[in-house]
Amino acid sequence: MNSNHLLIIDDERDVAEFIAEVGRHCGFNVVIALCREEVDAALESIDPLVIILDLHMPDCDGVEIMRLLAEMKYYNRILLISGMGEKIMHTVFQLGKEYRLNMLGALQKPIKLAELENLLEKALMVDEITSKMLEFAIEQGEIIVFYQPLVTLNSDHDNEICGVEALARWQKPGQGLILPNKFIPLAESSGLIAPLTNHILKTAVQQQSKWRKAGIDLIMSINLSSLLLNDLSLPDQIDSILQKLNTIPSRLKLEITESGAMQDPKQAMDILTRFRIKGIALSMDDFGTGYSSLVQLFRLPFSELKIDMSFILELEKNPEARLITETCINLASNLGLKTCAEGVETESTYRLLRNLGCTSAQGYYISRPIPADEFLDWVNRWQTMHSKNSMVS
Repeated sequence: MNSNHLLIIDDERDVAEFIAEVGRHCGFNVVIALCREEVDAALESIDPLVIILDLHMPDCDGVEIMRLLAEMKYYNRILLISGMGEKIMHTVFQLGKEYRLNMLGALQKPIKLAELENLLEKALMVDEITSKMLEFAIEQGEIIVFYQPLVTLNSDHDNEICGVEALARWQKPGQGLILPNKFIPLAESSGLIAPLTNHILKTAVQQQSKWRKAGIDLIMSINLSSLLLNDLSLPDQIDSILQKLNTIPSRLKLEITESGAMQDPKQAMDILTRFRIKGIALSMDDFGTGYSSLVQLFRLPFSELKIDMSFILELEKNPEARLITETCINLASNLGLKTCAEGVETESTYRLLRNLGCTSAQGYYISRPIPADEFLDWVNRWQTMHSKNSMVS
């Protein structure tokens, strides 16, 4: 088990000592590193449950250390602190997620005691999960699937339910539901992402078939880890699963992150094109947060751009977020692609996206992710709420 070590990386001794005092009060064993040499020494001797990382150090910076942690495959939690501007903090936080680091949060100096305590206590509440535990959970069917509905925004079929996104949950006995951000990084680092994806795919497609028999024909969206794009046989593997389950390939949509698709564009082009040849739709997830060029975007055979929720959540109050969202929608339209906005939480955001020409939307305004046995009730409520009594498509 982890020894609850808290590693504080900050060259300001008084700040580090303040954080250390709070950490000890929360139950951590605290180690302070004031320079890069002490950082290296600490990481050789302990495996911290949490690292508190200052962005600005005299002999290194937080981005360099994040890159080091990514190379070390460090999957515990990282809390950023800095006196720098909010925009820089946000950018570095997003970079940490791109590096597949487990970002706990970001605090600006001077640090508020209550916010620091809350984040540290939150980190201690989560029990350590091992690859053996996850492997057992996959084998025993503890990984279940929730479904988040997607609805159309265009005038011809406004408010119609067009699909669902399959989202994994771990129903761990004695602990309730564990969200995917707690076990997906472990699945990717331990080589379990392939069996986990196959389990989710089979479960979701079987549920899709049940809904079809009940008269509800929906497109099923499933997230595909970029780590799986290194296997040229992947399209055949997924096609084989669909054939065994007697599923129409065109009713499946695979979501791949923008950054994941760009790691090896040549191989991604090979694999993704073969998915499209087999009739499977492709959505570029988290669009706008990666680093794709327009040339590569044009070459890769996506059928949809999924606009990252970080823009949608800020859409009504941040002019930059609105400009980026509108640009993404116009770009997709000009390329003949559909658009989906994720993270829609209010009716006003929903209506604004419709006016901007977005194709579809998902988010808590429409529905939270729900288990399969609640879905038909939700469909009835949604259809009752809206004036158009058209069939689900």
